[in-house]
Amino acid sequence: MPFYHIAPLGVRSPLLTYTAQTPLAVGTLVGIQVRKKIYDGVVIAQTQAPDFTCKNIIDVRGYFGSVQRFLARFIAYYYRANLPESYKLFLAFAHTPTLALATPLRQNLNPLSSGALRFYDIPLRSRLNRAQKQQIFSKLPALSPTQAKAYAFIESKPLSLLFGDTGSGKTEIYFHAIACALCEDKAALFLMPEIALTPQTLARLQGVFGDCVALWHSKVSPRKKKEILQGLHNQQIKIIAGARSALFLPLANIGVVIVDEEHDDAYKSMSSPRYNARDLAVLLSRHAGIKAVLGSATPSLTSYKRAKDGGYLFRIKGGFYQAQKEFILESTFTSLSDRLLLLLQEVLQQQKQAIVFVPTRANFKSLLCLECGYGFVCPFCSVNMSVHLSRDMLCCHYCDYREVLPSLCPKCGGENLSSKRIGTAQVAADLQAIFPQARIAIFDRDHITTQNKLAATLSAFKSGEIDILVGTQMLSKGHDYHNVALVCVLGIDYVLQGGDFRSLERGVALLHQIAGRAGRKESGKVFIQSLQSEWLKGFLDDYEVFLQWELAYRSSSYPPFRRLAMIHCDHRSKAKAQESMLAILQALRAGDGVEVLGYGANAIERIADKWRFHILLSAQKHSDMLRAMENLGEIEVDIDCIDTL
Repeated sequence: MPFYHIAPLGVRSPLLTYTAQTPLAVGTLVGIQVRKKIYDGVVIAQTQAPDFTCKNIIDVRGYFGSVQRFLARFIAYYYRANLPESYKLFLAFAHTPTLALATPLRQNLNPLSSGALRFYDIPLRSRLNRAQKQQIFSKLPALSPTQAKAYAFIESKPLSLLFGDTGSGKTEIYFHAIACALCEDKAALFLMPEIALTPQTLARLQGVFGDCVALWHSKVSPRKKKEILQGLHNQQIKIIAGARSALFLPLANIGVVIVDEEHDDAYKSMSSPRYNARDLAVLLSRHAGIKAVLGSATPSLTSYKRAKDGGYLFRIKGGFYQAQKEFILESTFTSLSDRLLLLLQEVLQQQKQAIVFVPTRANFKSLLCLECGYGFVCPFCSVNMSVHLSRDMLCCHYCDYREVLPSLCPKCGGENLSSKRIGTAQVAADLQAIFPQARIAIFDRDHITTQNKLAATLSAFKSGEIDILVGTQMLSKGHDYHNVALVCVLGIDYVLQGGDFRSLERGVALLHQIAGRAGRKESGKVFIQSLQSEWLKGFLDDYEVFLQWELAYRSSSYPPFRRLAMIHCDHRSKAKAQESMLAILQALRAGDGVEVLGYGANAIERIADKWRFHILLSAQKHSDMLRAMENLGEIEVDIDCIDTL
């Protein structure tokens, strides 16, 4: 009887050895018994008979396709996770006995060590006939000359970054790429931030591609998910539009992966394994022969530099900026100024709509001078420090530099220093008191808790049942509001002056995304309150100008010039968490390209009754980072971390 190494899913365990009655292929999903409980397990490799008695595999429950196996191995290797943890992300293909036959088993767990692999071992059984293909092409939106050039560019490249201003027609180009995949009898995966996965998104896709489309995200009911999985098994569903988890569905013979809003932090998992779905899509392009298209009006600095250096960047200028748009900047910090209220009153009188943006409330605060806009910067790290009122200190969460909380601004000598936050509920309440007849709604994660509430609020706003929509950065996620004549941006300084090395990038990108909601078809106004208004002026017309400035400004210790990794040391005992951090510092093999940028307590020191400490590493190469940590055993680490606070 053959023996196999099995990765048990849902239990912390090394690989276990089992025997089977018949040969099994690598990637087969089986039932196994572990400590008197039944678990799913994945066949990792065939092995020699051990010198102890093995349990039998209970049954065969499905299989993981070659692309899934490749991704699982890569996630375990690159993000320093274990294989069971990686495989737990995936949903297996339904069991087909003929596909559970023995195949050559690969022992090496480094998925990139043995060159190109063969991936398309699962043929599509359900193909489109000529009439169906013609019907799809007849419904495709026509492309402008610029869009046609962009489409030709992405079709000529295995990987491309579509850098198009808001309203430039990226979605239409995506649709043509999807249609091309379908006509080659391949499937398509359309990734987007979860907040953009609305019924309107589904309706737009189905309007072109019919019923072979499904949405996949966390708010989809278990019953609906079961229907979708059945559709994938029958291969009636050929297009999945989904959040990052859709990357792990059993979708056969993928022809294209599209990552819309590729800059969005939602693609990065904040729990182990801490993968980035955008980066995995790029991996599929480079090693699995699957076309990948990244798209954004505000691409991340890392993606922009890589695409520009690699020759796969296509820039589309224009779009919403072609409509008449007036930017109004006010150098003040008052949340509801007289000028802002006058603009809102004009919009209400014209029976138009307005959006009021308030920055997402964070759990840490940065200190601002309300007279000159100065942010208190760490002298060693070029990032803003955070306020710790309990200690009367300013603290840098990169190098742990601290200084006494000042009473005067070192730049202008002003005494008006503030670390206050403004929130959506307070702004909405104040506006309702000033404009009692206005219909005002709130659009944030506290109020939009279900997909139905999201759809209902967007539908009400689109139909004109809401006059003023007050919300957080959720408002920036690709929704079209054609009657919006005014967008108001409050408190953007809190984003720009955050304590993270990406604060400026996040702030300017957010400003462009929100500004894109105004004047989509007619002229509109964008009102921005910022004590950094003179600095912002240079970046309002073209986001690429900011990216080029940021490339010159950003420290060479940070991405895109180097890679980061954050080691997390959490424990219910503060002393033990700190001891763990210090022990890891001693065991780290730093040097030879690996630098310890900083260590200490997190900005939010305690979450869920656990004290949190960290070590931030910087390296030129990913392999150097792994080498530095190779003696650390099992630790919680975030490779390519996007948030250092």
